[in-house]
Amino acid sequence: MPMDSGEEYIDFLHIIGEFGSYQKLLTLCMLPAAFLLAFSYMGQMFMILLPRHYWCRIRELETRSKEEQLALAIPKLKDGEFDKCHMYQVETNWADINVSVADESWPKVPCNDGWIYDNKSLPYSTISTENDWVCPHHAFPTITFVVFFMGSIIGCLVLGYITDHLGRVPSFFLANLCVLVGGNWTSMCDGFYCFIWARFVVGFGMNDGFVSIYILTLENVGNKYRTLVGNLALALAFTLGGALLPWIALWCGNWKFFNQVITLPFTILILFCLFIPESPTWLLSMGKIDKGIEVLKQAAKMNKKSVSDDVWSNISQRYTSIYDDQKSQKTYSWLDLFKKSRRIRVMMIIMVYWFISAVTYEVHIRAIFHLEADQFLIFSLSTLTELPAGIVPLVLLDRIGRKPMTISVMFLCAVCSLLAVFAPGVFYEAIAGICGRFFISISTNVGDQWAAEILPTVVRGEGMAVVHVMGCVGCLVSPLVIYTENWYRNLPMMIVTLASAIGGFIILFLPETMDVTMPSTLEEADQRWTLRCRSSKGDGKER
Repeated sequence: MPMDSGEEYIDFLHIIGEFGSYQKLLTLCMLPAAFLLAFSYMGQMFMILLPRHYWCRIRELETRSKEEQLALAIPKLKDGEFDKCHMYQVETNWADINVSVADESWPKVPCNDGWIYDNKSLPYSTISTENDWVCPHHAFPTITFVVFFMGSIIGCLVLGYITDHLGRVPSFFLANLCVLVGGNWTSMCDGFYCFIWARFVVGFGMNDGFVSIYILTLENVGNKYRTLVGNLALALAFTLGGALLPWIALWCGNWKFFNQVITLPFTILILFCLFIPESPTWLLSMGKIDKGIEVLKQAAKMNKKSVSDDVWSNISQRYTSIYDDQKSQKTYSWLDLFKKSRRIRVMMIIMVYWFISAVTYEVHIRAIFHLEADQFLIFSLSTLTELPAGIVPLVLLDRIGRKPMTISVMFLCAVCSLLAVFAPGVFYEAIAGICGRFFISISTNVGDQWAAEILPTVVRGEGMAVVHVMGCVGCLVSPLVIYTENWYRNLPMMIVTLASAIGGFIILFLPETMDVTMPSTLEEADQRWTLRCRSSKGDGKER
């Protein structure tokens, strides 16, 4: 293939090896990061869970069975369910009441002595049950998630900046340190305000605890291995971590012990920073030529590649020349992604798509806890769909492309969500919901890789941070979407049906990145960022 003078030294992976021991080491480091991402991302759900059934505590009746307490002291609602927030008031002591069934004419008052929680559906204590985050405080569990994802939004921006300006490894270290500190702080909390600030710190580091090592690995493997590397960790490790979570919670039997069990392993990721080398791609793009060459030499040695001093000298000279040519424009930030109309259009499509994916994904996760079924079993089964959702891209992504696959799974997710609306029973509704999560999981897996491939190296960290911020905003919105079931039970699934269809349509206009190298500069990205439904053969040729 004819190349310009020195062009062969820009793509150094064919010199040091595209997927040797060096890249395999990075991939192995991604596995525990993806496994623990499931803990930091979904662990809070099992700390704030509430059982489906609870009722006012009436101490004089606690010696009686659950059925007797409900029949005598708890009013019934129009739908036949027992009221969770009110009780009957009697003029005498409850112990002196001779009837076994309540008189509906008795006055009703709010619960005034706490609540009793049905431990059949939730056999361990959570911070919600310990602090009675129900009825007048029913919004507290939702607020904890809002604060958690607010921390994620700020963390994405701050750590994304660090990723691009200080390096991938410092960002990885700081992110996991935040999760470790916030997680340990969580176990010391007994009240609402302490808990939300601790979860804010965990949320601050949650995304970049994985994304930074994901970026580092993806930008230093050969083109044909990106799909394998980009999906393997999520398919295997994230799935296993998520599927184990409910059973870890049940085994621990207490939310504080559970939190410690899922927090302390983050120490391992912090220790990884002692031996993970900084990304040579980032070092070279930032003008740290000597350090970049040093890492490349270590990588070549690990990959058992013999490289002459002349080649190292040529790589050094080529990247020094590129850096010198662009030195006057070298201070990049995420704002540069919005300085040209084409960049704005591409970024807006990516951001809206990520927002839609996050809302849909979160709604499918949370809707499970509203089904009249074993929520721990259903959660595990739905999480196991992450495994085939990671394997499917491995098989098809480099054969049919990012765009056709993502469009297909978004529309299939819309179909499954619509089927859940019209499902004749809980079983069929659960099946449709699980299938919907399967398809949206494929979309998020492909979307992560696709966004990293579209964004140039110089702003990849901050660009991914901006994209993930929109994902966090989607996560913030998802509890509100779930809340709409109070107006109409199937409204949440109707909303994500429409959202998925819109998401499948707008990504028609994103650039295809199959079989092309990842852009290093914004100028290089500008040449590839077309807004056509179909990419021409000249867009982003493989080098």
